[in-house]
Amino acid sequence: MRMKQLLSKLSPDRLEGYLQTPVWIEARHKGIAWQIAAVSQEAIQEATGRLTDYGLEVIKLFVRQYAAVPVEREQLVKMLRAGTSLSGAECQLGISELEEAGILLSVKKVWGESHYFMAAECFTVWQTVLFPYKPQPLSTEEKERLVDGSMYAYRRPFCIQLLGAFAELGRSGLGLTVQGVLPKKIVAKLEQTVSIEERALAAFQLKWAHPDAYPLPVAFLLQAGAALDLLSIENGSMNWNTGKLRQWFELSRASREGQLMNWCIELLLPAGGGSANCAAAMLDLQPGVWYSNLSLDRWLAGSELAPASVEWCKLWHSLGWLDVVESRRSNGTELFFRWKEEAPLRFHQLEQTLEDEACLSVLPSGEIIADPECSFKVRWELELIAEKKSEEQAAVYRLEAASIARAVERGRTRASIQRFLEAASGGGKLPPTVEALLETWSSRAGRTGFAEVLLLRCEDEQVAEHLSNDRQLAPFLKQKLGLKDFIVEQSQLSELRRLLQKAGYPARKALISEKGQDAGLQAYPAFTEDLEHDPEGGYSLAEERYDEATLFIYEPYPLHHFELNAHLEKESLHAWSQLDRVPAMWTKQLRAYHHSTRRELIEQALQWQTPIQLRMDRGLCAFVPEKLEQQGNEWAVIGLLRDEPRESVRLTPDMWEEMRLLIPGQESPI
Repeated sequence: MRMKQLLSKLSPDRLEGYLQTPVWIEARHKGIAWQIAAVSQEAIQEATGRLTDYGLEVIKLFVRQYAAVPVEREQLVKMLRAGTSLSGAECQLGISELEEAGILLSVKKVWGESHYFMAAECFTVWQTVLFPYKPQPLSTEEKERLVDGSMYAYRRPFCIQLLGAFAELGRSGLGLTVQGVLPKKIVAKLEQTVSIEERALAAFQLKWAHPDAYPLPVAFLLQAGAALDLLSIENGSMNWNTGKLRQWFELSRASREGQLMNWCIELLLPAGGGSANCAAAMLDLQPGVWYSNLSLDRWLAGSELAPASVEWCKLWHSLGWLDVVESRRSNGTELFFRWKEEAPLRFHQLEQTLEDEACLSVLPSGEIIADPECSFKVRWELELIAEKKSEEQAAVYRLEAASIARAVERGRTRASIQRFLEAASGGGKLPPTVEALLETWSSRAGRTGFAEVLLLRCEDEQVAEHLSNDRQLAPFLKQKLGLKDFIVEQSQLSELRRLLQKAGYPARKALISEKGQDAGLQAYPAFTEDLEHDPEGGYSLAEERYDEATLFIYEPYPLHHFELNAHLEKESLHAWSQLDRVPAMWTKQLRAYHHSTRRELIEQALQWQTPIQLRMDRGLCAFVPEKLEQQGNEWAVIGLLRDEPRESVRLTPDMWEEMRLLIPGQESPI
């Protein structure tokens, strides 16, 4: 469950209850709200010092073993018993402490089982605090391999790829087939606009709607647009949320990239399972510095975390955030990677754009150069009126007859195109050659078109004359074919388009309908004029939409469909309610007992799932019993000694001198 989904389910009283726990005492004294402290590295660092040993052991195992994946309570306790030296009662206390503080949360599914989870944003910070990755600078040998390696090709930042896909959608149209998907031709064009590799996404085992219609990268882009509420599907049609699209364009580039990074983390960390540990480690690295994936994988393995650097390197490179150099060695391949300086690693809040809207250079040849900091409102319009020729740091476009015709069909005019280019290039006049081209191309664009019509054909002129004079029929006879309309065969449409294009009168792409120019503007809205903001209002730039019907990629663990568990009080241990049923000396002090009494204490500890303190030859030890063994008249207990090194042992009653029951929460653990 994402943090925003989580906050929508938490009442103010519950948020305040989290903050009042001892774990968040420093944050409370500083006046920091829980939802801020829960993702603050400083606050979490302070919180770890306030956790009991039980809570700390639980959260360490959870981060290491489950990362951003939810787990059933029974499975969590089982893994804690196997992976730590905690007794069952101590596991319960640790889980309860974390749930009281909102560090772990749980939902109850249909059959009543509780599933525990961390929000992805919280998980990455907890891993940074609990398992900080402090890589060494590259060695001389590594630097040599870096220099000799092959650098992966340049990839545009994710937000630029998304803009290109949106522009293609606007140019090609938002209509859906009867199956509720985009037509194949449009999907193929969308696929060409992106540089996200399918195999980079396939590593995360994502499931998506209509896999037969949408390649995974296309579904990924469409889901990003839907998640940010920029497009939606309603009544069988895809639509722009124009007001929100405008506001997204007005964000700074860093804010847009940060939004998309957050969305990627929230979607892919749960999908990645154990590989999420690798992602969290990489997100804590400095931009502009080269690192070795082999060194990262060695650290992950040494920290009992899953090595998965190759998958994340390839994904983030595809999204335009990471530079990667591949070095082939005799014993395998090594990847060197560095975050780009503009990579969204420290994204906190959205900011309005600081991008330059006077960012174009219009050349006499009709070429247009867009600066790297060009605003998205300008880029959006440029994608419509010109053809993109190249794009790395600066993008190069060219005005062409076909692109001007396309713009006219989408509701633009010669005057509006000229005003836009003049404003976006600093307010000066356009080169005379460009003005002349605009005049010629726009005057011819859209002057012809094709319409679907139903003809009433009469056998002869006398019948036609009779019908046209009939007062009831005449209003239905819209236009008599004559001076300007032509009947053509549907099968010859493509050839006619080609000939009209050659003659300098390109026909409209869409069939003429009663909607006229409005349909073009709806498909490719204009943001270059001082239009009014979305009259509905109420749109927060910080809010993404994840729960609505428009869904292209399925969330791996859709916990937001379930209610959070409401019971937050510390779980009452079975031992606490039964302390008065056993002799007080069993828990208060170390004593020597008869073998039969020793067995009773062991049986009680097994029932309560509590540890025992033993005085042995090696000194005082904490022992977690797991099972009793009976062989004839002799018995022994199998369990875990918590001394260093921890080991599973088989003890007979003559192997310790004194003992007592340890009640978690009432004694400091050993």
